[in-house]
Amino acid sequence: MKRALIEADKCLNCKICTAAESCQRSAIFRECDDEKPWVDFYKCTGCMKCKNSCKGKAIMFITQPCSMSGRSSW
Repeated sequence: MKRALIEADKCLNCKICTAAESCQRSAIFRECDDEKPWVDFYKCTGCMKCKNSCKGKAIMFITQPCSMSGRSSW
């Protein structure tokens, strides 16, 4: 399973997050306007649209192997 992860030290904390806007599943969001965005692993499908649209190149992808129990081990 591939998922997006935002590297906080690379995030520019743009007022309008283009990575969040590009996510069709709304997996990238902020809890408060002054905080950096983060990824909800349960919503992220690993489509990579956010990585391509992030101005700060702050998004990397991580791979989590399936536990074979039918449940993700995130």
